[in-house]
Amino acid sequence: MKNPLKMVVAVLDRAPATTRGQSLVELSLTLPILLLMLLGLMEIGWLANNYLTLVDVTREAGRYGATNDPTEWNNGNTYSYSRMDCEDKNGLFEKIPGDGNTSYPGPDLAAYGYGPGLDGPIGFYDGVACTIIIGMQPLEFNDSTDDIAISVFAYVMDSSGNPVITGRFPGNSNECTDDPRDPFAPPFLSPADYDPDNYDTGIENQRGFLFRGNHVNAATGCRGSEFNISEITDLLSRTTIFDDASPLTSPEREHLPNNAFVLVEVFWQHHQLLGLPFFSWLADPIDLHVWSFFPVSAAEPTATPKP
Repeated sequence: MKNPLKMVVAVLDRAPATTRGQSLVELSLTLPILLLMLLGLMEIGWLANNYLTLVDVTREAGRYGATNDPTEWNNGNTYSYSRMDCEDKNGLFEKIPGDGNTSYPGPDLAAYGYGPGLDGPIGFYDGVACTIIIGMQPLEFNDSTDDIAISVFAYVMDSSGNPVITGRFPGNSNECTDDPRDPFAPPFLSPADYDPDNYDTGIENQRGFLFRGNHVNAATGCRGSEFNISEITDLLSRTTIFDDASPLTSPEREHLPNNAFVLVEVFWQHHQLLGLPFFSWLADPIDLHVWSFFPVSAAEPTATPKP
């Protein structure tokens, strides 16, 4: 009777002898789930960290553009391989000091009019791009997959309080013939008193200054910026005074000044930290598109009419 009595007491105490090893079974069942959650948090944290780094450097590049003058840019430099790097010595193509590339490391863009050109002191558009390249370290910019697109927009407010884009610069790379949604036809006007010598009389098949020329809009086939004129106009039309306010009415927008801004876009492929099959089936690499824009007073259109 002694042993059966002990069994009854053990059952009543919720500690029967047959439960030995129960914790091990429970651990074996829950450990994979816990590990999966832990690894998922690591991957999400890695993605968030890289994304926030890109956001910070994109904003820093926008601030660089806001304090410089895009009208001093020579349009001939837009299609020069020598200006698509952060080295001001001709014949070197360095993103950061020590790269030592003696040939252009990006894709062949000869079909888009690119070719050898004279290098020189860092200017507006390559300066904005190099602010990103240098600031994003220790993240690496891949010459074969990543890209940076930079555009400057000048706009005026019409009599109805609607923004009208008067120029997208650089002037020799501001529209895309393959994009049916971007019907804003040339000429684009210069912000410098609508100087007729700065009219853009041709149509290009890319938008913005490109640092490498890797990014192509999947829907339109347009190389460069993801934003067309109608999308930029729509963004400007949603201007509010406070974040929680309703969009400004037409009478309110009539009093807004003419302005200009630089749009900075970064296209970067994020590679997963661990590369485990549990997560790689979602996407690996993950294409990130980060952008920001800042006002550029130097490119504001003037009130002087076209002659």
